[in-house]
Amino acid sequence: MRRTLDRGLVVVVLLGLVLLVPIGCGGPTSNQTGPKAAGDSRDTNPSTETAKLTGPAATVHAFLEGARRGDDRAVAAMLTGTARTKMAEYKLPVAPPANDTAQFELGEVQMPNGQIARVACRWIEKDPETGQSQSQDATYLLRNEPEGWRIAGVARMVFPNEPPLLLNYEDPEDMVRQVQMLQAEIARRAQAAESPATARSPDAAPAR
Repeated sequence: MRRTLDRGLVVVVLLGLVLLVPIGCGGPTSNQTGPKAAGDSRDTNPSTETAKLTGPAATVHAFLEGARRGDDRAVAAMLTGTARTKMAEYKLPVAPPANDTAQFELGEVQMPNGQIARVACRWIEKDPETGQSQSQDATYLLRNEPEGWRIAGVARMVFPNEPPLLLNYEDPEDMVRQVQMLQAEIARRAQAAESPATARSPDAAPAR
């Protein structure tokens, strides 16, 4: 029997980890293989940028451009067959919310072999209240399928200098487990920050 998924919890994470914790973006991605700040609202025809790219980079660009414009079909088309079926079955989103003023940058493309690839990217949005830019780093994981390179999952940076959160689009239940573990860790860190173990009790005897 299929386990009931906490869709609301997963949606929060998939649509922006910046809503949960301060994201450690680290340094800019290097070895740019695609247009920096692609999807700038000043572009008259962003789809032409996708045409300039090939392989895994083109797939991720099409995926993010579809997300930016709210084109669910374009987003789903860039998923592996299994991921597309599973995410539709559980009615879970896999991309940031539509925002035609958002921008994204593609970074390094790694291809350990001809069947697997990793594409780094950065999603950038402006806070409507402060006007300050907020960015989120991620690495999309792709597999070479008969129809071309398709996205199977994503690794999102959450805590600075720590391993990323891995979300497998082909296994929604594992995604739920990962999100639950993340929430527990966020709560633990918040509690530790409020009452650090090293804090001295007010009535503790002064040091001699």
